[in-house]
Amino acid sequence: MATANKSPVIDVDSHWTVPWEFHLERGPLKRFVSSIGKPSDVMTFFLGSDLMQSMPPDERPDTEGFFPTRILADGSTTNIPEHWKVSQEPCDPDRRVQWMDKVGIDYALVNPGGYAALYPLLSDVKERQEFIHVCNEFLADAVSPQASRLGAMAYVDLTDMDWAIAELTRMRERGSRAFIVRTEPVNGFSPGHSHWDRLWAAAIDLGMIVNMHIGVAPAQFHNFARIDWEQSGPDWRGAFLRMSNSQNHQGPELFINSMLYAGVFERFPKLTVLSSELWTGWVPNMVRKTDALCGQGVHSDALWGKWPYPLKGGEYLRRNVRVTPLPGLGDWNVMDLIRDFPEMVVFSSDYPHTEGNADPINLYRPELDDLPTDVRRSFLGANMAECYARMGDPVI
Repeated sequence: MATANKSPVIDVDSHWTVPWEFHLERGPLKRFVSSIGKPSDVMTFFLGSDLMQSMPPDERPDTEGFFPTRILADGSTTNIPEHWKVSQEPCDPDRRVQWMDKVGIDYALVNPGGYAALYPLLSDVKERQEFIHVCNEFLADAVSPQASRLGAMAYVDLTDMDWAIAELTRMRERGSRAFIVRTEPVNGFSPGHSHWDRLWAAAIDLGMIVNMHIGVAPAQFHNFARIDWEQSGPDWRGAFLRMSNSQNHQGPELFINSMLYAGVFERFPKLTVLSSELWTGWVPNMVRKTDALCGQGVHSDALWGKWPYPLKGGEYLRRNVRVTPLPGLGDWNVMDLIRDFPEMVVFSSDYPHTEGNADPINLYRPELDDLPTDVRRSFLGANMAECYARMGDPVI
């Protein structure tokens, strides 16, 4: 654990895998299967929902074509590719903390498996809330034996803001220190609208970070999704899934921009929004463009009118937004990103997912050790520790 002489190491995105990850009928969510769909529907939602949801229902391809049934050695069947087997390994809180001690992590935010992100498939709001409640309870129970080291990330559906805040309050009592939202308007209201202000105020009061994550950051393809895919060749499904994942930056950029330009970060200076597993290549351009658009000076005012807030736009991003790179997913020039944006870039392992790393700190070495001490410590945990501390509720 961190001491007075050692800066904390905080993992902002680890995961909790379960044997029933893609087969909900085998776990505590089995009563929702009739509404969620079969395993191939689940896999296609995980990997192709952005494109699929942008298509007219009668033009959407059959999910079994993406993930055909396989017969396993024991005679059972599955639609889940072998690659995803690691996401079905059971987790244990004590073994997780032993691993953290081995690699040097003091505290970890723990994301549930992808199953929790399936809630948009439930059209009935009450059923959706029940589904999320079961997901949240399962994870809170799972990590509770090591609650001082593992913080469950809660899910909420924001259709009913009263319910959402009550669920966050309940989960905070169970040790949760972050919650996951979909990066899209709710009930016709942008995240920048004052309709959401109750949520931001609750996040600060509860000492919780707002998390945007892959799987809940939908891109809007609109009619760009309407392609006669079958004419693209016999392996068109591989192109379909790749295109569906080509715009991961769109959701977080729109979400953050709506908050920035509407003054949310001015109204809630202690709020922190974290982007996880959504790549980071978009971050430098966004910050630099924001600096250009939101600078304070004669030239900027003449072009756009007077900037209405006391801080520059880029200053709000550096204060209120955090991003975490994931080299295993394809993030590049990570060390440059850490050097150029030390206020924003924070550490995560994505453990135990395949795109994560079982030795996540050494993954960045030796370049990590060449960084200035304050920058290195900020990246590994001091930055996030301060985000919690400024809400009056330190995490470590």
